Amino acid sequence: MKIPEETIENIRTQTDIIDLVSSYIKLERRGRNYVGLCPFHDEKTPSFSVSPDKQIAHCFGCKKGGNVFQFLMEIENISFTEAAKKLGEPLDIKIETGEVEVDQGDMSQIKMHEYMTDLYHHLLMNTNEGNQPLQYLLDRGFTTDLIRQEKIGFAPAMSYFAKNALLEQGYNEESAYQAGLLSRNEENFSYYDRFVGRIMIPIKNHQGNHIGFTARSIDGSEPKYLNTPETDIFKKRELFFNLSDARKHIRKMDNVILMEGHMDVLKVKMTNVQHIVGTMGTELSRENLTLLKRLSSNTTIMFDGDKAGQNATLKVGDALLHEGLNVYVQKLPEGMDPDEYIEKYGTESFENFIEKRMQHYLQFKAEKFKSDAGANDMKINQNLSVVIEDLKFVRDSLTRERLVTVISSIFDIDKDALKNRMPSTMVTQEATYTEPEVNRRTLSLRQKKERYLTRIMMSHPEYLKTYSEKLDENILTYQPYYDIVRGLCVYFETHEVFDISLALNYLDGALTDTLIDLDNMRIHQDVSESEINDYLEDLSGIRNNENEIELLSRQLELAERDNDVELQLKLTQEIIELNRIHKM
Repeated sequence: MKIPEETIENIRTQTDIIDLVSSYIKLERRGRNYVGLCPFHDEKTPSFSVSPDKQIAHCFGCKKGGNVFQFLMEIENISFTEAAKKLGEPLDIKIETGEVEVDQGDMSQIKMHEYMTDLYHHLLMNTNEGNQPLQYLLDRGFTTDLIRQEKIGFAPAMSYFAKNALLEQGYNEESAYQAGLLSRNEENFSYYDRFVGRIMIPIKNHQGNHIGFTARSIDGSEPKYLNTPETDIFKKRELFFNLSDARKHIRKMDNVILMEGHMDVLKVKMTNVQHIVGTMGTELSRENLTLLKRLSSNTTIMFDGDKAGQNATLKVGDALLHEGLNVYVQKLPEGMDPDEYIEKYGTESFENFIEKRMQHYLQFKAEKFKSDAGANDMKINQNLSVVIEDLKFVRDSLTRERLVTVISSIFDIDKDALKNRMPSTMVTQEATYTEPEVNRRTLSLRQKKERYLTRIMMSHPEYLKTYSEKLDENILTYQPYYDIVRGLCVYFETHEVFDISLALNYLDGALTDTLIDLDNMRIHQDVSESEINDYLEDLSGIRNNENEIELLSRQLELAERDNDVELQLKLTQEIIELNRIHKM
């Protein structure tokens, strides 16, 4: 069913694109616009621009973006109807949708997880089998409100509970196995439950859909934690636990706190500290690092206070530092995790710890390396060299200067002596965003005229109405311009003024980059019919185009003299094309 035009317009005008985009990436103001690292491709220098005036987003690198609908469709890989529904929800605008237009296999797996999440949660909260695991959670300090909010559940000690429940819902065993909910005996290919006798902590993807579980044993069986295996919808390298809930808080704080344990994250969620996510392992993938860069300029590591946690902090900290992030550490007391800290010292003390006990990662590393070296002078010198080398990755000069003082104090050496050993080449702040210039030289003389004529029609719907029949494929031979003009004809049937954010809904997404280029083009406002007629005569071949051919011919002579074969071929093709189009 088609969504009414009025509904689409209400959603578009009530949804601010800055708020939408900044819920996915960190934006900084640059003049009238905002910029950030593109969420659609990996980059080091921001090329993603968001215009609050035009209500559009656009990457000058990969060319993706558009209005609020197109941005959401691209970043969430959903249909226009789904995007409209999602944007309409916070506005209390309801969109009726048919079947969800996503990969049917993925949607089937998501629906299985949604069903089992509700079923496991019901067992924990409402059955005798759930009494023991529920009491275990309450004894550990988890509230019933949090348990309900997170839909924590319990998988009973039955080998075929999930299997039978899913079969009753019409799913087959192989599909449930592919979703990670069942295991399989590879000798006789029989299926049985993967999760048995465990507390079930649901894992959501970054869009808020349930896609997996962390399952904790309560009877001492190993492994202590059993996770969903890699599936089509559960890819650890792309995930952070709790990100869908934490994203807005990360944006507000411009900081994301990384934790190891998912139970730790849940315990901390009962405090006022909400900008927290859990890693899906002690190593970060390339996808994880890229996502963190887009989310915030600052990342804080809060791993367990045992030796394994400290070693993991070093590994993750190095990866983040080398990626160009500002990296900090919340160093817990030895042997403690966040859950244990809260249980021992209380919520208020934990919140105060978060507020006041953050140190730069290189300070943490220097203290750790100095302690590990003991009284071994050779080891001290080696470890100091490593830390000094890392200073080159600290992009802010003031922070680097302060760290020089801190590290020289930790290793008990003269500050100037340390400075003399610093790398000669430092990684500086990344280049300030500059909007790339569109390369006009890629357009032929004819295309430049077509471009100007198309731009006129965007600003003057009265001329478009007059000349629409003449602007056919023989005049606008460059297909994107022709398609844009056709789309404008439909657009101006119901709108009096050009609005790029709204007009994008009438065009193929592939034309977004061209339309933004045209919209940025400056033309004088007092365009006359005489001027338009001149362009039409030029493009139709009525006016003699000898000047164009002559100019190209002179350029061809120069290219031949310079032995520039590639340019010769290009100019020759343009001359042939001009002759063909103008029938000369």
